[in-house]
Amino acid sequence: MADDFAMRMQLQRVVAYRELRAGVRRSGRGNVFFALVMLFFAYLVWEQRAGAGGVPLAAILYGALAVGELCVGLFKWLFPSAEGVLLDGFVLLAFVGYNFLAFLGGRPPAYVILFGLFMLWAAVGRFKAYAQLRRMFAHRPSPEHLAWFDDLVAEIRAADPQADELALDLPTKPHWKVKLLGTTAFFVGAKGDPVWVAGPDDFELLREKADHGTGRRKALLRLGADHAPEFEITDPTWANYARWRAANPPASAAARTG
Repeated sequence: MADDFAMRMQLQRVVAYRELRAGVRRSGRGNVFFALVMLFFAYLVWEQRAGAGGVPLAAILYGALAVGELCVGLFKWLFPSAEGVLLDGFVLLAFVGYNFLAFLGGRPPAYVILFGLFMLWAAVGRFKAYAQLRRMFAHRPSPEHLAWFDDLVAEIRAADPQADELALDLPTKPHWKVKLLGTTAFFVGAKGDPVWVAGPDDFELLREKADHGTGRRKALLRLGADHAPEFEITDPTWANYARWRAANPPASAAARTG
């Protein structure tokens, strides 16, 4: 049992790192926003100095920063990691640095100063987030381990409790698909990114005793400290759970029988 617990802890770290990657990928939307703002600044500079002839250097610099911000967003989408957060901070800091130099050379509009301060705050936040992520994930799962876990998630989502005695289908909110492997239960959201790795003490299913002849009965799910609202559970799902629970009773029940 101790080995199973250690394995679940390792798998939870994989789950946490997958959630980090998903969060970094979602944060790429912010890069698009900041890139559009930088392009807007480039447009304003172009309009102000269009009559002078030539291409204003400030417009080129703002355009280059916008392209850099879009490239960081693409990097975060394709290779989500803590390094994407760090790159994001450097691009924002470059924007702040250029606006600071512009401030020393003249009197930019108040909105430029305010937005520069906001970008400075955002850059500092990125650097702090990177430092925290580096501490949290000093030992990252290998690409092979992550690929194996992604394949397992896809397999769990496709499993049918009627054909697979190790599968559960729990139409709660969120809708969980579950695979029972040894003493470990893998909870995977039918949609989105939620994943939970549970042991015999971490979750419990209860269902009403009355058989309505429909193949479904009302049930309750406890997952960790959370209790899902009442839902309907099918007979195949309940049979798979009851079989697994008989082989893997909670520690309190095992202590009483022992």
